Amino acid sequence: MITRRTVTLLGSLTLLTAIGAAVAMVDRLSEVRTEVQAETLYPEFDRRASEVHQIEVIRAEDNEDGTISIVRTGDGWILQQRDGYPARTDTMRKLLFDIGQLELIERKTADPGRFDRLELRDVAQEGSKASRLVITTADGETLVDLHVGKRRESLSGGDPMVYVRRTDETQTYLAEGSLEIKGKAPLWLFREVVDVPQASIRRALLVTDTGVRTELERVSADGRDFRIVDLPEGRTVDSQYAVNNAATVLDKLMFDDVRTADGLTFDPALGHAEFTTRDGILYTAEFAEAPSADGAEAPTRWMRVRITVPSGAPEEARALAEKHREQTETWAFRISDWEMERLTATAESLTKPAEAS
Repeated sequence: MITRRTVTLLGSLTLLTAIGAAVAMVDRLSEVRTEVQAETLYPEFDRRASEVHQIEVIRAEDNEDGTISIVRTGDGWILQQRDGYPARTDTMRKLLFDIGQLELIERKTADPGRFDRLELRDVAQEGSKASRLVITTADGETLVDLHVGKRRESLSGGDPMVYVRRTDETQTYLAEGSLEIKGKAPLWLFREVVDVPQASIRRALLVTDTGVRTELERVSADGRDFRIVDLPEGRTVDSQYAVNNAATVLDKLMFDDVRTADGLTFDPALGHAEFTTRDGILYTAEFAEAPSADGAEAPTRWMRVRITVPSGAPEEARALAEKHREQTETWAFRISDWEMERLTATAESLTKPAEAS
């Protein structure tokens, strides 16, 4: 039988256990703060951030994210591994700020045999998951040389933390700060190809690599829907949403990867797509193929955008077209399979037999 005394005893034991856990947590947090006197990892970096000329993120050869090099020019930041395509200014600004804010709060292992647990093994070694961050000035002076490892969220809800190691040292640390090293090269880039508002598109012509032509036009000037011109007899639209999507693919079109258009042959036999706006501006998507970088048997299809602006186009529309031309005229883009399907849609793929409706 459970007596009042038993209940009281169990309650006391539960309370003591909870208190013990709380004390352990407090001790742990205290240890994080007092094991080393909190110090800024690079105390002079904020003052010298304007001198930064190059940022390298070096990774192991078998790391699929790859190594990247970003250089500051008079026009902004460019990514060398993508033929000098512009890097995101906000991403670079945040990275430089976050480096200056990093604080060392706890010593960890100095045993290289245990670096893997913190993802801090030297990037010169196969299998390393670390990112080596090297930041230099135009004169070649190294301001930062740091291995960045696993991130760790704060149990108390405070700032995020990350494990770090100065490259020429074996001592590792837990650092407080929101430093985040992005992965593959495209994640560092402004990934918009063009952004032609849906409402501004009047007509689209999609031509496949087999020569099939599909024309889509807006049903009415103030409507949102498009229709298939010369709809094949005996077929009906399968999804109005799909038709509208095919006609407006240039609205917020993003790329998966980018390269210079130099060295590519844009072949009419691969098809093309034309989009005409209400103001008469013509956007033409053309295609080229090149061997796949990852060794795949199928070639990679690249797209470029040509823009034709009529002399009578309104100033606002002209300004948007010129912005898009500046973004695209020397570049080729790899877009997602889904976006490519939209660009190569046909009347057959957009319809179904009428008797099945």
